[in-house]
Amino acid sequence: MDRATTIPDAMDPALTVRRFRHSPALDGLRAVAIGIVFLGHAGLGRVLIPGGFGVTIFFFLSGYLITSLLRVEQASTGQVSLKGFYLRRVLRIVPPLWISIALFGIGSAAGLVPSALDPIAIFLQMFFGINYAEPFGHADGVPGMPLWSLAVEEHYYLLFPAVFIFLAHKMSIKKMALVFGLSCLVALALRMVHVFVYGDTYYTYYFSHTRFDSILFGAVLALWQNPALEKRAWTPKAWQYYGALILLALTIIPRNEAFRETIRYTLQGALLFVFFSGVLSRRDTIVRVLESAPFQIIGRYSYTIYLSHYFFIKMLHNLHPELGKLGSAVLAAGLTLAYSAAMYKFVEQPAGALRRKLNPAEAPPVSKLAT
Repeated sequence: MDRATTIPDAMDPALTVRRFRHSPALDGLRAVAIGIVFLGHAGLGRVLIPGGFGVTIFFFLSGYLITSLLRVEQASTGQVSLKGFYLRRVLRIVPPLWISIALFGIGSAAGLVPSALDPIAIFLQMFFGINYAEPFGHADGVPGMPLWSLAVEEHYYLLFPAVFIFLAHKMSIKKMALVFGLSCLVALALRMVHVFVYGDTYYTYYFSHTRFDSILFGAVLALWQNPALEKRAWTPKAWQYYGALILLALTIIPRNEAFRETIRYTLQGALLFVFFSGVLSRRDTIVRVLESAPFQIIGRYSYTIYLSHYFFIKMLHNLHPELGKLGSAVLAAGLTLAYSAAMYKFVEQPAGALRRKLNPAEAPPVSKLAT
């Protein structure tokens, strides 16, 4: 399976007229997502938007982008290289992750953010197992690194490319989208078992098998009615586009835990399908804001912001409690941006160049979109 796997050319006729080009609006959505997560960890989420909604946006965005890239690869080369996919993934994810774990681990040991620094938990942080560690008493790794969501993504991508290749040999793109759409109901069923059979409304938020549908909804958009790839893709009307945005906001309001940890993620996935379709196919004020320079910069740095922001927030809460939530948030934002800019320049950009050097055939111009 490490070899390039050939896929029949006829499976994806929709791509004969379109190439997947970089969309600045999607970088802007990255900025929105990480901003929501930041506010949640700063303790301001209950006043504005819960941080978990930002994670759901990230999941959808990741599923959409990665699946679109796989679709372009098979359409342009007639094959999908698993070796190339995983090599790109490692070079994209691991260098900033391991450097941040090392630096923040040293900072924690020095007392910046007190922690037991459980070696098993740190190992699980490094190798994407931390979201299943807490039930076994190993959740106290390097503090201020919410790596459970990265673990969900990596578990998903351990399986998804092979599933994509297998199904691509068996059915059309449209049928594959239907299979993935129905598979989203499996995650909903698993959440319902957790909540209504076992009374668990906590781990449903963190476990890969209960959250994978948030990524898979994005994959469905990549395969069906994809505005970036299909000339005749569906464009939501204004009332559908803005209605989806309003309904997304309304899903945040209910406080019932059974709703929040079961059907809410399914509703958000379906509504994000509509909203993303609009962002990718319309030119309006929302899109222009997403494409503005501040959103582009934050979107570009979003991965390292995700890795680092909570550590700086916790550090300031520990060292300077007199700053309060708002003061700590402002100062942490500055520290996070400085750290992220340095990581982008000295680690992420060189790693990206290495990805293209090692895999020139699997590094099309759109590769900068990979999350």
